[in-house]
Amino acid sequence: MAEARTDVAVVGYEVENGVAWIRLNRPDRMNAVNGELRRGLVDAVKRAERDESAKVLVVTGSGRAFCAGADVREFGNREGAVDAIRGEYELVLGRLHEMPKPTIAALNGVAAGIGASLALACDIRYSVPGASFVEAFVKIGLTVDGGATWLLPRLIGTGRALEMMYTGEPLGAEEAARMGLVNRVVAPEELEPVVRALAERLAAGPTQALGAIKRSVNHAMHSTLEEAIEFEFLLQGVQMQNEDFREGVSAFLEKRQPRFQGR
Repeated sequence: MAEARTDVAVVGYEVENGVAWIRLNRPDRMNAVNGELRRGLVDAVKRAERDESAKVLVVTGSGRAFCAGADVREFGNREGAVDAIRGEYELVLGRLHEMPKPTIAALNGVAAGIGASLALACDIRYSVPGASFVEAFVKIGLTVDGGATWLLPRLIGTGRALEMMYTGEPLGAEEAARMGLVNRVVAPEELEPVVRALAERLAAGPTQALGAIKRSVNHAMHSTLEEAIEFEFLLQGVQMQNEDFREGVSAFLEKRQPRFQGR
């Protein structure tokens, strides 16, 4: 049963069984990002971050696309100018990447441009076979944006990332899975049930530990081995003071499943 639900014109937000679902909802435009959707996405991501009932966040699209990128029709006016959109994109992408909650992209179709960046900024990506990633900025005479130059090389390597950006050609789901960019490819009718099962499993887990794992991995991306080890032990010391740690140890010794409370 849903715990909370708020729908606006182009972005849906729903929390069910500890999982916040953000759904891009401009199916007639393949969920291309215009000002309204961008602002709705900002509000939804901020809400998911501070929503105590939301332990995990899933981002997906309506219709046949995850997100076809920015709505190019905006480029002819101030609505799509760099200074008008930069702060909003930085907030959304930064919080997806940094918030101490697991974030999952459920790719129901193409993820292009800023849509690809939304998926790349999430921790885990599940996809249907027909989905693809596209960095086609070069085809309209632009460099890439949305943090793709930082995110994509770290996920698939510099050479492959540059090839995508230089050519603008799509990377299909199956090849993306072979590269490790996609965690799992599932049939279209199975995408949401499979993602839901994973998300609800994580939502029932030790919330503070999951957040600490994410912080540790993000920190290690910029650290030496020694710095990463030091940070791991720092966070682990904090986790050992939590009720979930005591419950986990008790459950292990008593040979039963732990009942984590997120504390």
